Amino acid sequence: MIINIPGRPIPAVRMTQKSKWSKHAKRYLAYKEQIGYIALIQCHAPLENEIEVRVRVYLSGKKTPRGNDGDVDNYLKSALDGLNKIAWIDDKQVRSAHVEKIPCGENEQRMEIFLKKIV
Repeated sequence: MIINIPGRPIPAVRMTQKSKWSKHAKRYLAYKEQIGYIALIQCHAPLENEIEVRVRVYLSGKKTPRGNDGDVDNYLKSALDGLNKIAWIDDKQVRSAHVEKIPCGENEQRMEIFLKKIV
């Protein structure tokens, strides 16, 4: 199964009870909700098996020459948190994960999430 999330991917941010209302946290929470909403349309029922997850993060930006802003583990966390209880019952089912950042043009930014049942 492939889940495509259009727009600039947003990495997870560290949140405390107080920082939950910061601009960055609100942006991340909205993105996580967007991932869940799109997955809900594409997933018929949560997977019950163990799962392999591959995430491709297409980014454009000025912070680095290739546009690779943010840490890969934070992009993975965005994907896993957004899909929890929608694409699978619990993210403990994820047995392996791979994340790749790919430079692209500004209008091509997106996150692609590949899910594969492990039998």
